[in-house]
Amino acid sequence: MYVWPAPPPGSGRRRPSIVAAGIALALVVAIAGGTYLTGSGQTGSGQTGPGRSSGPSGSSTGSVTIFGGEPSSLDPAVQSDMDSAQVVAQLFESLTAIDTAGNVQPALADSWQSSNGGERLVFHLRSGLVFSDGSPLVAADVISSWMRVLDPAQPSQLASLLDDVVGAQAYREGSGAKSAVGLSAIGDDQIEVDFTSPSPEFPAIAASPTLAVVPPTIDSNPNALTPNGFVGSGAYILSGLTDTEVTLTANRHYWAGTPSIATVHQLFSIGGDSPVSDFESGTLDYTPISYDDASWIAYDKTLGPLLHVDQSPSVEFYGFDTSRPPFSDVHVRRAFQMGIDWRGIIALQADPLMQPATGMVPPDVPGHSATDFGPVFNLTQARAELAAAGYPNGVGFPKITLVTAGAPLDEAIVRQLHDNLGIDIGYETRDFASYNEELLTNPPAFWEMDWVADYPGANDFLGLLLGTGKTNNFGRWSSSDFDNDIDQALAAGDQASMQQALDGAQAVVLDQAPVIPVDYDGGYSLAKSNLLGAVTNGQGLMRYASLAWGSGS
Repeated sequence: MYVWPAPPPGSGRRRPSIVAAGIALALVVAIAGGTYLTGSGQTGSGQTGPGRSSGPSGSSTGSVTIFGGEPSSLDPAVQSDMDSAQVVAQLFESLTAIDTAGNVQPALADSWQSSNGGERLVFHLRSGLVFSDGSPLVAADVISSWMRVLDPAQPSQLASLLDDVVGAQAYREGSGAKSAVGLSAIGDDQIEVDFTSPSPEFPAIAASPTLAVVPPTIDSNPNALTPNGFVGSGAYILSGLTDTEVTLTANRHYWAGTPSIATVHQLFSIGGDSPVSDFESGTLDYTPISYDDASWIAYDKTLGPLLHVDQSPSVEFYGFDTSRPPFSDVHVRRAFQMGIDWRGIIALQADPLMQPATGMVPPDVPGHSATDFGPVFNLTQARAELAAAGYPNGVGFPKITLVTAGAPLDEAIVRQLHDNLGIDIGYETRDFASYNEELLTNPPAFWEMDWVADYPGANDFLGLLLGTGKTNNFGRWSSSDFDNDIDQALAAGDQASMQQALDGAQAVVLDQAPVIPVDYDGGYSLAKSNLLGAVTNGQGLMRYASLAWGSGS
């Protein structure tokens, strides 16, 4: 999932990495007493979390007001950014869920089994599942929801999550038949998934908001994504939507029981007010904040204990359109990789959570390597690479433009290219919608991206972003060596072999430089002391079903 460089003030948008960098921030990583899904792992026990109602007869009370980003879409198959995923995940449930430790837990499916050497997976739905209007939720609804993601007329931007399913990629590309896709409903309660090769990450992939289950009427009902006609499968129902707020009401038919909080108000705008001031006044119960605010709040006797670091496994990287000159030439890409002191730029950032990237896979994500695959500043080699491309000292280098959504490192990058390599480039910023469309249809020569895990797995940061033909391979790069390494990693029978293959893939990325991983980061937030469960999971998302008001003020 994308996370854009200009979110609401202080958005807690990335993974935590607590570092003492001149100040000792008194940050609390999690709120004591938070609830979450429980279960026994891959086979899943179907238990509800501690403190939950045991079924639809449970009651909910009270409300919570949260400051967050405005979703661009409420349709799981359409959304692709973090702000949308945060809301979609409350309205529509997936077969599995990711907990706060990054582990896969049962959700709509209470168990799953692998067979055929890992090339087949069968999910078993919980008994008695219904949508928010009380209509049955069955296996066919899961299949139809996933086929919407693959629809060749308008495939989801994250459709590559299903590319390992037999026939899925061919179908979404328009070269294969719908009937050839390896998704089958067995009765009302089983979903059979066949893969082209073993897919050990798929139980985690199934937790992506993109693969959430929608009602069969979603495309025929013009009000399906409005408060007037909404039907969902998640913990909350859409009960209000304005230019400044989405209002969510507890779903009494939710599989885990009616959520404790009756109403969630998620505000997109607070009229230019400071989120810290609105939190202090009681207008907000939870809000992301900036590092500038966190740096003084850490020492405040009242607010300090309410300051949190938000989990959000992500990497910021810069990339190139490798399909056209000048970045179709690997020597030019290497020159940009080695001619900019990326780590030096990161070191100058004020936020102590921002750390230099050592590869595309963030820490705490399975598959993160102990080997450093981050960019190394080597000006002598960079100038030699530029000369090998036919641009000694930058002479004759074509006019290109760095286009981003407004990343904090941009100006330093433009400056260093001029000072270090003699290259002058243009610089432009775009709003979310136009930038996204440009990346998909006609990518800039030089661009930037923050990527947050759709699921906690290395391939979400490697194969999904850089594999040949993947929907989010914005730079249109292709490497058979990289693709082979990813295939070997996914087919590996043990962790050591998988890590070796993943490291091979990252070595190819370092050598060929289609993208440059730059940093990992963290985010800050304020939460009321008695608001339990206000923590983010291994996808950087907060599950509002886990929220509850405890005792105290």
